Amino acid sequence: MRAARHAAEVSAAYRQLLAEQGVSRARLAKDITLAELPVLTKANTFGRFGLQELARPIRPEALADVLTSSGRSQSHFGFRLASRQEHDGASLAIDLGLQDAFNVDGLPTLLVNCLPMGVVFRSRAVAVANVSVREDMACAILRDLGPRFKQTLVCTDPLFVRRLLDHGREAGVDWQAINTSLILGEEMLVESQRDYIAARMAIDIDRDPQRTLLCSFGVGELGLNLLFESRETIKIRRAARRVPELAALIEGGASTGTLPSVFCYAPQRIFVEILAPDAEGWGELCITLLDTRSVVPLPRFATGDLARLLGAAELSRAAALAGAARPWLPVVLVRGRRADRAAGRPSVEALKELLYADHGDADGLTGAFRLGPVESGATSVLVQTQSAEIAADSGLERRLNLRAAALHPAASIKLVAPEHFPGRPMLDFERKFSYAP
Repeated sequence: MRAARHAAEVSAAYRQLLAEQGVSRARLAKDITLAELPVLTKANTFGRFGLQELARPIRPEALADVLTSSGRSQSHFGFRLASRQEHDGASLAIDLGLQDAFNVDGLPTLLVNCLPMGVVFRSRAVAVANVSVREDMACAILRDLGPRFKQTLVCTDPLFVRRLLDHGREAGVDWQAINTSLILGEEMLVESQRDYIAARMAIDIDRDPQRTLLCSFGVGELGLNLLFESRETIKIRRAARRVPELAALIEGGASTGTLPSVFCYAPQRIFVEILAPDAEGWGELCITLLDTRSVVPLPRFATGDLARLLGAAELSRAAALAGAARPWLPVVLVRGRRADRAAGRPSVEALKELLYADHGDADGLTGAFRLGPVESGATSVLVQTQSAEIAADSGLERRLNLRAAALHPAASIKLVAPEHFPGRPMLDFERKFSYAP
């Protein structure tokens, strides 16, 4: 409520949205329920108002950082503007997260940032190389500079990491020798993907006390690393594959073919809501930044992702079933984008599980696929291969379709050579990939 009142003070756009919701400034200052406040989206904020109306008054020289959304909507971009004071606080939050996950205060650490779209960050705890999607630069730095550090971290996305691993093999990068762990963002990761990437990097996810593969969830309009995995949440999710009672607990209803991501969040930094939850508690993820220094305040911002909060008792039970320590932060479960879960076709996450189930088969694929529309009850899935020769492998296509039949009877997989893949034949990795346009 404090964040909403602050937004009403500084943002002309938010005052207008409040008025349209029937909420006066006087009423906002008194007793009002959260549900009476407007839900913000990219469409009713950046798609409707200019930054002059959305942002609080601030001198240009006081701005330190600009972060854009992915532009996946193809209609408009959202922006996060950070003041210099706010920027320093964001760096501290990143360093605290790195310390909690990787003990960077005790281990000299090199972090190579391969996130696309100009997403960079700074740190006082680790050395950072911001190289974006240049696998040659990243591998050269890791190979030549990495051995000077006690550990290396790579921050990237699940599609580009495939390119990075291929080039690393050619460039002579020894991931084990330079003690590399991964931080993956940009899209949801499924456990068969984690298994595959970990195998390529010789990481024992279930037993290694140091090297691991963590996921991070950010929103361009709000900031980076809003939700994040810990070693405990990974253990819970992976244990659910073999403990049916645990799977039922975190799925909160019928199985969808893949387990939801299990994310922690810092309640001092964000407030998490689930909008219009169903009987099992699943609804749209809504996040409010609690820092009232935000240049563009966006209280109750709906992310478009399907999520469910895990209560304290449920979390304790889940940790016990997994044989894991109880995460010390609250937990939210995320299934992925609601727009990618059209009725009558398999989810994007379920198809990822299918494509990475066999590592030998996954080696021949880029990881990119395109879900077609539902026509006469059937859904076509175009899967991009590493080469034209692999696309002609009828045995591979047959194996994938056998797995698809168990997942979704109406799904039909067709292998496509890189140059014939629709939309963006050759992945440029600069744009967030859309599996279900």
